[in-house]
Amino acid sequence: MFGKRNPQRLRHQRLMSLASILTDPFGQTAAPVDLVALAFGRHQMEVTEEEAARYLDAARVDRGERLPVPTSADKAPEPDAEETAAPAPAVGVEAATTS
Repeated sequence: MFGKRNPQRLRHQRLMSLASILTDPFGQTAAPVDLVALAFGRHQMEVTEEEAARYLDAARVDRGERLPVPTSADKAPEPDAEETAAPAPAVGVEAATTS
């Protein structure tokens, strides 16, 4: 589909390679700014810290590590108890009476 010279593919491969270098399981934890500096130093690539953080996360997962669980502030809000406690009444169904 994409040729070997596709610029987006080449950029992705270079950044994943650099992120893999920085995510040594026995070394210190790399920060996104480390990847930004290394990408600029080796390939003259401009990378944002947000993009660098995503590549570092991808490299960690590629190595088999698990990403940290988000804090309670980042979690989705819990559903209201009222909505889940009572089932919705059936529409158009009359209650059967036994006499």
